[in-house]
Amino acid sequence: MFKKIIAAVLSAAAAVSMLTVTASAEVSDVNIDCSEAKKAGTWGKSLSVPADVFELGRITDKTQIVVTFEMIDQNGADLTNSPVALAVQADKDKDNPFADDKGAVWAEVQPKNFDETSAMFYYDDIVKAYGTKDLSKVTYVHIIAPSAAVIKANSMYITDCNDTVPETTTTTTTTVTETAEPETTTTAPETTTTVQAAQQTSKASSDSSSGSDILFAVIGAVCGVALAVAIIFIVISKKSNKAFDTTTGKFIDKKKLK
Repeated sequence: MFKKIIAAVLSAAAAVSMLTVTASAEVSDVNIDCSEAKKAGTWGKSLSVPADVFELGRITDKTQIVVTFEMIDQNGADLTNSPVALAVQADKDKDNPFADDKGAVWAEVQPKNFDETSAMFYYDDIVKAYGTKDLSKVTYVHIIAPSAAVIKANSMYITDCNDTVPETTTTTTTTVTETAEPETTTTAPETTTTVQAAQQTSKASSDSSSGSDILFAVIGAVCGVALAVAIIFIVISKKSNKAFDTTTGKFIDKKKLK
């Protein structure tokens, strides 16, 4: 069991080691040819590196740019400031905060460390001077002389560069404006069931009323018949107590005949 654990740990370590090697292989150092460099002073250019020679967008946050140079003539320049600087140029980068009305950018980068023969530039200073981390639109990197001192570039060494410029993903946000429709209140028509129920109720009421009328008529007729029978009975009863006198032509009380 212990041997299996040791084997697993060694396998994991080997995997990590392979990943580290791969990650290291993704970046490389670049040495720029300075054989065509020339003397420069008072904001002149000693060397210009176009994008087709080296794309500045390849640098990473670990990149350092080391420039060595020859001091040709100090010309009374104050060497408390570096006699060498970098200038980052973009011909068309309208999204850059430092771009002019034509989209052109010129950013001067001062070295972090320097002496009379070398200067070292860092990624953060380049980004800060240029105004953005997106360096894909940079067209030139220049080695310049920012003072009266005359210098000539001897070498330019750039560390920790990507093999290619990483793709820049632009996110476009589309704003959708929704127009709220006016709220319409619709009263639903009375359902068939409700109408039928109302009709049935009305019919029932009508039938009930008709039934009541008939009942009252029957009761009235019975009462009328009973009253007529009572009257006839009374009349008959009275007449039964009298007799018709043929002599006088009138009814006379039967008791008087006796």
